[in-house]
Amino acid sequence: MMKKIRIFLCVGMCCLLAACAGKDGERKETDGHVRVTGGQSEEEGNDQEGGQSEEAGSDQDGQEDAREGDLAGFDAQPEIPQEPEEADASELFFETTDPTEILLENPSQEYYLTEPVASESDAGLTLKLLTEEANEITDTEDWFRENELPPFDSFHMEDDTYRYEIVGDNYASGYLLNIYRKENSMFLKCLDFSNYRYTDNIKPGDEAFVEQRVWWAQSVGDVLYVAVAHNTYTESCPHTGYLVAIDINDAHVIWKSAPCMTNGRNFEIIGDTIVCGYGFTAEPDYLNLVSRLDGSLLEQIPVKSMADYIIRKDDTLYVRTYHTDYTYQIGQPAESQ
Repeated sequence: MMKKIRIFLCVGMCCLLAACAGKDGERKETDGHVRVTGGQSEEEGNDQEGGQSEEAGSDQDGQEDAREGDLAGFDAQPEIPQEPEEADASELFFETTDPTEILLENPSQEYYLTEPVASESDAGLTLKLLTEEANEITDTEDWFRENELPPFDSFHMEDDTYRYEIVGDNYASGYLLNIYRKENSMFLKCLDFSNYRYTDNIKPGDEAFVEQRVWWAQSVGDVLYVAVAHNTYTESCPHTGYLVAIDINDAHVIWKSAPCMTNGRNFEIIGDTIVCGYGFTAEPDYLNLVSRLDGSLLEQIPVKSMADYIIRKDDTLYVRTYHTDYTYQIGQPAESQ
């Protein structure tokens, strides 16, 4: 009996010693995942890495397939930051320069002249009446279309060099004239006609009707010609209807016409002559031929009502008044030919 006990104890001790010796290499199963604890032999490490690589490779293949599907059609090359393009100087000026407002002087309420504008031509102008016919008053668009005249915008105009924009506090007000270079739309300056909005000798009670605004602008060389007027009777304010010649470089007034020269929507410059119109209900109505050199009145041609539009097309001048349409042949005096 004692011998059996000794054998049993020896066997137990051997098992215990064997268990302790192999403890560091023991593998345990946990929740279905194999986890290595303690030391790891090189063979076991290689086996484990192989198992992980195979398993991870399978997962990675799946992820790559998914990523290739998501990126289908896209270039896998990394984007290289591009150097910003250098801005064009004119565009930079246009975007960063605030409007330069110039308050224009109003030197007189009567005729004013510093010195005449120089001209290389002394050619005068004649207008020979071709047609005269009544219109329907409201058929202005038909008149433009039938005579194939260019579109008209009372607040935007242009010539060979500049574009102009008339702006103000509201639709009826327009005392600011923005000037842009035509070739690239670069803003140049804003002429402020605030000094022209109200003048003396306003009839009491009519103050709300006599605000003057810019109606039209055109240039010849370095001289800008602008029409300024109110839109009511001269008895409410007789100082209205001016043409003003302005040096576009330094904005000084070269000359200012006598009052009541223009209150139509536009004027035409033909050679050294400005053709404009003035009139109103119960007042005389004329086409006025004004010298663009010194602002003096050269000739008055009576018309039946106020001239709204004066438009040149080739050698014909089309004039639309309130209720009558005219055409004139443009020519030169016999002594100038």
